[in-house]
Amino acid sequence: MNATEIALLGLTCFLTSSLTAMIGFGGGTILIGVMLLFLPPAAAIPFHGLVQLISNGWRVTLFRHHIDWRIAWRFALLLPFGVSIGLWFLQGLSAAMIQILIGLFVLFALVSRQLKGLRQKDLPLWAFIPLGLVVGVLNMMVGVVAPLLGVLVVRREMVKEAVIGTMGFLATSGHLVKVAAFMLAGFSFRPYLPALAVMVPAVMLGGVTGKWLLGHFNENIFRVLFQLVLLFLSMKLIIWEGLLKLWP
Repeated sequence: MNATEIALLGLTCFLTSSLTAMIGFGGGTILIGVMLLFLPPAAAIPFHGLVQLISNGWRVTLFRHHIDWRIAWRFALLLPFGVSIGLWFLQGLSAAMIQILIGLFVLFALVSRQLKGLRQKDLPLWAFIPLGLVVGVLNMMVGVVAPLLGVLVVRREMVKEAVIGTMGFLATSGHLVKVAAFMLAGFSFRPYLPALAVMVPAVMLGGVTGKWLLGHFNENIFRVLFQLVLLFLSMKLIIWEGLLKLWP
């Protein structure tokens, strides 16, 4: 990557990290789209995982007092096994088709939560154990599964800071195991050290900026914005990342 590309990625990191610290997700989906302009998928997915590990790890530090640990430890329990399965089990499947399925699930969950009988239903805590396994598998194939987590993690009693902190921990766990798996498989991050020197300060500054902006949202505005971003990302997964790539 040349200096212009690195500068563009640094700016993107700042903006996407700010968005994620405000909403809880969304930034990673945008960032990997920009990375794919300059890198092949085989390099973009592990490099994106490392950048997101740093970004979300910093978000966990900023929101550490708000993390819902009932969800966090259950999610992390089977996550490494899911990543191990994903390394070899899904290599022959279509990433575009998986993106479509995730997008459809997010869309279905958004719509179902507006139905009278399901509006007050939260995902049972035990369900986060198998969810960690599933996310580990999917994360190795498509790189970004935050929209799937976003629609499942939010609970009625959660304040916005708890949503951001808990989402940050789940994302950090996923990216930590994923980066370790890619390194064990022989991927080297050494060629990307110059880019990291720009992108790491950018994501940290973005995290601080996003947390400051979050403090100026009330809970109702946050919930509406959260659902709007989920709706946008679900349509992006279905149409842009899925159908258009499958179209001959």
